[in-house]
Amino acid sequence: MRSVSIEGGVVVNVLSEKHNKVVGRIELFGEVIHLGGGTPRRSSLKEAIAKLYGRSPELVVVKYIRSEYGAHRSVFRVNVYDDLRRLEFFEPEHLIKRG
Repeated sequence: MRSVSIEGGVVVNVLSEKHNKVVGRIELFGEVIHLGGGTPRRSSLKEAIAKLYGRSPELVVVKYIRSEYGAHRSVFRVNVYDDLRRLEFFEPEHLIKRG
């Protein structure tokens, strides 16, 4: 399990990762622990994952962040691509624009 801390004591834990070599990406599932705060921004999660995997933030796509009511915990699904061409081919345009 990989972990990284972001602003305000928020901790990002990657619970599972799958290397999809055909598509050229790493598919991640994890949790964000945000005690005393709200759900972190997509941009914060994107930066943290990019730092954790040594990639540029533009190669990271946040599929979703889902919060659990009253639990101070959110789950996420993220794809980390090998190159921008593959990202633009496989990801929907609205997710790329969201950040």
